[in-house]
Amino acid sequence: MSWQESLTEKLTTYAGEEFEYIETTNINEASKLNHTHKGIYMEATIIYFEIKNLSYLLKENGRRKTAQSYTMCKDVLAAIAEQNGGFVNCFSSYGFLVVFPGKEESIKRAVKSAMQISQAISETFKKQFAINEGMEFAMGLDQGHIMGTKNMSDNGDEHITWFGTSILKAMRICKECARPFYVGISSLIYHSLGEDLRMTSRRILGIKKTVEIWTKVTYQYENVKKHLYQTNHKIPLDAE
Repeated sequence: MSWQESLTEKLTTYAGEEFEYIETTNINEASKLNHTHKGIYMEATIIYFEIKNLSYLLKENGRRKTAQSYTMCKDVLAAIAEQNGGFVNCFSSYGFLVVFPGKEESIKRAVKSAMQISQAISETFKKQFAINEGMEFAMGLDQGHIMGTKNMSDNGDEHITWFGTSILKAMRICKECARPFYVGISSLIYHSLGEDLRMTSRRILGIKKTVEIWTKVTYQYENVKKHLYQTNHKIPLDAE
C-alpha cells in the first residue's frame, strides 16, 4: 500500500467514526490514549501564560538566551502547578497552558498559582531571570470544558493538543495584560472567588485598610463588550 493509499484509508476511517473520548479529571488517564481518533475531556481552569515580547528577545538576546528564558519559565510553571494540582502543556514557542482539572474547586488553585508565578518570575527569582534581560510576560485565566487529543505516540502530558473556548478566552484576556498587571481573569472566575483572593490588607496613609486587589477592565471578545479583572497582587511561594 502506498503512503497516499494509507493516508486515504486512515482519513476515511476517521471521517466515518464518531470521535471517542475519556471523560476525567485525572490527566494520568491520558496514558490510555493513542495518537489516533480518541481524546480526553475534562472541566478545568486554564492559565494561558505568554512571553509577550519573543521577537524582542530574539533580536536583543539571541536564540540561546531566548530558549533559556522559555525553559526557565516552563520550570517555574511546572513546579508551582504541581504544588497546586495542575500540569503544564507546551502550547507554542512563546506560550504555555497550565491546566487545573476540576469544576469550581479548581478556580482558587489556578488563581493562587497565577499570582505565585507572578511572584516567582518578577520577584523571587528576579536575579536568575536577569540573565534574560527584558523578558515580559502575562497570564489570562478562564474556566470551562476542554478536549485534548494526542499528537505524539508517547505518554507525555505535554504532547496533548487542547481545544476549548475557555482556552481562547484565556488567550484573549492575556492579550490585555502587561506589567505590572501580570494576571487577568474572566468575569466567571472573578465572581467565583472568595474574599481571600479578592481582598487584601494594605496601609494607606498609615491606616490599615482592606482593599480590592482586582481592577475591572472592559474589552472586546468576539465583537461583544465583556469585562475582565486585572491584578498586580502577588502571593508568596510558600503560602498555604
